[in-house]
Amino acid sequence: MSVMRTFSDSGLETLLVKAMDSLSAVSLRADGSVRMLGQLRVCELEPGVALQLQGAKHRDQLPPEGTAVTLSLILGDEAVSIQTLMLAPLPVPAGRNYPPILRAAWPGQVLEFHRREDVRVASVDLPSLAATLVHRGRRYPAKVLNLTEMGMGLGLAEAVGFQPQDRVEVETCLPGGAPFRVQGDVRHFEVLEEAELPTRVGLILLTLPEEGKAALARLIQARRMYLSQGLREG
Repeated sequence: MSVMRTFSDSGLETLLVKAMDSLSAVSLRADGSVRMLGQLRVCELEPGVALQLQGAKHRDQLPPEGTAVTLSLILGDEAVSIQTLMLAPLPVPAGRNYPPILRAAWPGQVLEFHRREDVRVASVDLPSLAATLVHRGRRYPAKVLNLTEMGMGLGLAEAVGFQPQDRVEVETCLPGGAPFRVQGDVRHFEVLEEAELPTRVGLILLTLPEEGKAALARLIQARRMYLSQGLREG
């Protein structure tokens, strides 16, 4: 479950100094985009003005100045989501071929926090989510095995007569308890004879309210940050 916390000016600066000193993993996602720019870190603060971010590469597609973004960072056992705007990057000295130092506007005093254990959406080595799949009026218990902004993979113990392009509905709860319901089209399915959940189906997500899209995008971004930080700590 996400929690909104309000900080004083000094408290906000203390938190961001901690993120900088601990080399916290940082990512950026432009609002409405499925692309994420990761493997960043806070390298300098301009209190009240901007955060400077290091780690971008020449090949990265960088959000232009003025783009509304969600900046996520890992602090201990929590993932923090910050709504902000991209500013002009620092100029690269003449004759140098350094990747740019990015700048994001100094955040407001209200930040969104997730527990790291709550951003473990089903993925390799991460737990699946209990779900119900509705197909042609019948309900089947299922597990969400993987989840992205555009698609979902599920496993079921029962055999289901899927056909390509079948429309199904999935009901589950995101980590932290947020209800999540979405419709999707069947794009592929298979049977794995010796698997605990032998019926596997992959969906393209269709109808999802805006608040659901935003919650899913924030959660997936936090999950990617969690995995990235885990690799660094390993």
